[in-house]
Amino acid sequence: MFNPYGMGDWPTTPHANTTFPANTTPQPSIFGALPYPTQNSLSMFISFRFTSFSPTILNSTVVGPQARTYFRISTDVPKPGFTVFSDAKNEPVVIIEWLTPPVLEIRDTVSKQKSTQWLPLSAEKRYRTMTAKGTTYVWAPDGESLCLYASGLGAPQICARVTREDGAVLLEVTAEIIRIGLLDVCVAAAFLLQCGRTID
Repeated sequence: MFNPYGMGDWPTTPHANTTFPANTTPQPSIFGALPYPTQNSLSMFISFRFTSFSPTILNSTVVGPQARTYFRISTDVPKPGFTVFSDAKNEPVVIIEWLTPPVLEIRDTVSKQKSTQWLPLSAEKRYRTMTAKGTTYVWAPDGESLCLYASGLGAPQICARVTREDGAVLLEVTAEIIRIGLLDVCVAAAFLLQCGRTID
């Protein structure tokens, strides 16, 4: 029988992909209708930075797009043993009590609970799970960063990434994370994972 794919240079072997260079950049459909992966998918992320350490992240500011201040983080002020994240209206959004383990509460999102319940470490100590608004996420290291993935069926979807910088901590989140109201959750988790204190 005639095989139309056998004509010309159409690959027909089971290992057809090996005939193409491994590092080629995917090209868009000539009709523009089909999605295709890009090399820099993090361009879809929105950046926030923990800055103005005084002297550490325990007393800092979270700045977002257009250098706007989103949160101010204060530890031991006004009450010793607590860290409070205040929003632009100076309203408390996140409260952490430094017990062993720490206890936290995130306004309208996470009820008061131990950090070991909210960010439990896996048995093999390779990742942490996090539940917010009925969805379970996974924080796992990826090179120099910690990445947040939505768990579920199919390929894991990266939702956020935390990277240390010189004198700052960078938090990148997707627009979807902001849309569903989880920015404060990601900020709180990034803080706990980067604060240098024991959270287990």
